[in-house]
Parts: sequence; structure tokens; C-alpha cells
Amino acid sequence: MCRLALLLFLLAPPPARAADFDAKAFDGLVEAALKDMEVPGAAVVVVKDDAVVYLKGFGVREKGKPETVTPDTVFAIASCTKAFASTLVAMLAADGKLKWDDKVHDHLDYFRLSDPAADREVTLRDLLSHRTGMPRHDMLWAGAPTWDSEAVIRRWVKAKPSTSFRSTWEYSNVPFTTAGVVAGKLAGTDWPALTKARIFDPLGMTATTCTGREAVAAADHATPHYHALDKSISPVKWDNLDSARAAGSISSTARDLGAWLRFQLGGGAFGGKRLLPAAALKETHTAQMLFKPTGPFALYFPPKAGRFHAYGLGWFVHDYRGFDCVSHGGTLTGFRAQCMLVPEKKVGVFVVCNLRPSLFCEAVAKSALDRLLGLPAEDWAKDGKAALALLDFQTAARLEKRKTDRKPDTTPSLPLKEFAGGYEEVAYGRAEVSVEGDRLAVRWGKLVFRLEHHHHDTFTAVPVEPADEVVSFDRTTLDAQFRLGADGKVEGLRLFDQEFKKAKK
Repeated sequence: MCRLALLLFLLAPPPARAADFDAKAFDGLVEAALKDMEVPGAAVVVVKDDAVVYLKGFGVREKGKPETVTPDTVFAIASCTKAFASTLVAMLAADGKLKWDDKVHDHLDYFRLSDPAADREVTLRDLLSHRTGMPRHDMLWAGAPTWDSEAVIRRWVKAKPSTSFRSTWEYSNVPFTTAGVVAGKLAGTDWPALTKARIFDPLGMTATTCTGREAVAAADHATPHYHALDKSISPVKWDNLDSARAAGSISSTARDLGAWLRFQLGGGAFGGKRLLPAAALKETHTAQMLFKPTGPFALYFPPKAGRFHAYGLGWFVHDYRGFDCVSHGGTLTGFRAQCMLVPEKKVGVFVVCNLRPSLFCEAVAKSALDRLLGLPAEDWAKDGKAALALLDFQTAARLEKRKTDRKPDTTPSLPLKEFAGGYEEVAYGRAEVSVEGDRLAVRWGKLVFRLEHHHHDTFTAVPVEPADEVVSFDRTTLDAQFRLGADGKVEGLRLFDQEFKKAKK
């Protein structure tokens, strides 16, 4: 080593260590972000070298009420559940009960995709890496609460693909629901019971559950809040995710999630016991499919945070400012969560908050990693706030453009009563259109929409029921477009981007 290089080495500041994590300074950063980003409450846990080095709650469980968030406050972690699902499948693979590349229909005979190639070849690995060629079709579980997991899966497999099999990474929830059903079936139980027995109980995650009913029964649980386009922030109802299960139904506390971080960073070992072979766990952390962080994912993976982006099995696999990282976020109507791990440095952070949309969790998680990894500080809270402000500006512009693009002085082709009746789609089932006074309305599943005439035979579907669940539609425009046949009669309805055919009376 030359003298100059040696001098620079000796003068360089030492890398951050667990003992260097300044909890008081980090308190200030979190509190400032909480206030600036208008988050009612949050909780944070940080792990380094198999030790919890930071654990704290901030703010309140519900806006306008005095109960504060603690490390034991229950929050929904939404799609961070997916890593639990893939870990459970890894455990069954290690037990010899399945293989990652098993065909799905060999374990679940009713899983038959509409694309013949995908149906023939789709494996458990495909399910857990978002490469089935199928889009979300989230309405199938979010809009129909009476359907259980099996019913949702049976409908989802009949729905239309969006791209060819294994050609494109496309985020989708029902494949994880399916993997959870397969795991439960192979173990002779169901996914919630198996997850509790194999993961929650061994890790001592006593406050963690797989159903919303159990979460809201906890004495110390957070209330979800929605940050509307008009800038208002209001409490909302907990989402019902029981049919989605392994895709996003887990609720937990910062304290319990500290154990989850230790297990993941420990390579499948916890408290001196090995719960999963290191190689089996590492497979979930290994890139399976490249993806481009476009659309909503651009918010979570800004260019200055990293340059390589892939998806493993229930985890995003990417670099974070030069370090190999695995992470996952979670979003529900009123909750946001973010987990980030840097396994090579044995550091990890989990942040939960009771506001959506928000980039608070990402900002705090990245700030924690910056300190633990000895990286130059970035103002991630400022960046996140600006990114969401830009997104809302673009949303408002899109909504305004739709108004200006409207063709004035048009009327529907037929009297309103001619549009009434049942409409059916192979996966989505039946939608009922009725005349309500001088307007049309459409009911599908638990949802009711008022149809406001836009132009010609296109209507705007304005959600009205359930009244306590439709608040989050304010950034979305739903079109209901009727289609006439050659005989001039109504033959179909395009709703949720699906083609419904008018049912015969």
C-alpha cells in the first residue's frame, strides 16, 4: 500500500457499528418525519448482529385521541406477509413435502389458468415470483367478502392474463393466496394455523395474527387512516383480508417484528435453534425475475437508492446504495409497512404506520440503514413528501383532462331502462344494473356504484356503498361503458376493465 493510500485509510472514519446507533438522534429524525408527513402514529424496530438496537412507538393510535403507539401496538403489515408465505413454503420444501418447481395443479387440482401454456407449466416458484402472466384482479377478493380463498382462486384462474407466461414481472396477490392454500393442505391444516405453528410460535411472536378479526380484538391496536386527494386525513375501517390470507393478512407489532428480522438475518436460526436450513432461506432471497421500477414502484425504488432490481420469492432483491438488500413493503387502505434487510451486514429495519398513501415508512427505513451502514445521510422524508405531492398533482391533472375530453351535449343511445339487467363475466360473476330515479346504478359483490353520464354510452361509476369503505376511490376513475349489438340492443358492459355480457332473461 502506498503512503498516500495508507494515510487516507488511517484518517477515514470507522464504519458504523451497533454501538454507534444514536437512538436519541434517530428519535428526532422519526419525530420530525412523523410531523412533516402528517402520520398519526408509527413504530420502528432496528436489528444489528442478532440484537434489537432500537425499538420505539411514536404518535397516536388514532388521530384526535390520546392513546399513544407503543412497541406492542398492532398494525397491519399488508404485503410484507408475502415473505412469511415464501418462508413457510421453504420450510415445507426443506421437509421434503414439496419442491419449488412442483406444478401448482399437482397440489391444487382446481388451479387451472386460462392460458394453456401457463396452465401446463406454472409452478410454485412462478407463483411466488410474480411471473404467471396474470395481473392483480384484486377486485376478486377486495370487492366480494363472501368469497373464501378457494372461491377467489377459482375465479382468478378464469380471468384474463395480461401478458405471456414468464415473459414479464407483474405484481399479483392471488398467487400468494394460492401458495398459502397449498401449504396448509400439505400440512393437513390451513395457512393461518400452519404459520402460527411454524413461524409465530417458535419466534415468540405472540401478538401476531393472520386475521383482521384477531387484530382489532387486541386491546392495543392502531386505527388505519386515509390521506385523501383533498389533503384530509380521516380514520377508516380495517380492510377485510381473510380471503387474501398469505398475500397480505398478517398483523403484528414492532416488538414481534424484531424477532422476524433476527430470524431472517440469522439465516433461519433463532435463539440458538435452527428453524430452517440456511440454503432454503437463501433461496427466497435469491433473484428469480428482473423487474423495472416503473409506475407505483418508482416511488419505492428511486434511482439514487439503487440500480439493480429483481424479485426473489416473496422479497424484492436489489442493491441499496451499493449493498445487497432484500425488502418488501405493504399497503392497505389505511396502513403502510416497510421491511429492509442487508444480510451481509446483519442489519435490518421494520417500520409500520397507520396512514396511506405515505412514504414515511420508506423514509425512516432508509434513514436507519444509512446510519447502520455508515452512508452519507439523505433527506428521504423530504424526497418522499415531494414524490407523493407530484403524484397527486399528476392525478388531479388526469382527472381534469378526463373532464375536458368529455364530448358535450351527448345522450345515451337508448332509454335508461334498456341498460338495466344482469351482466356476466366468467371470472367476475354477475353485475346488476338498475334504474334509480333518473340515474343508473350497478351492484357487483359488496360494491354499489352510481352511474353518472359521461358521454355517449359511457358512464362514470361513482362508488357509494359500502359507505365506510369507498373513501379510497378518490384517486381512481372507473368507467362503465355499454356496448350495443348490430340489432341496436345492449349486449355488454365494460366494467373494471372486464367485458361483461348481458345475461338472457
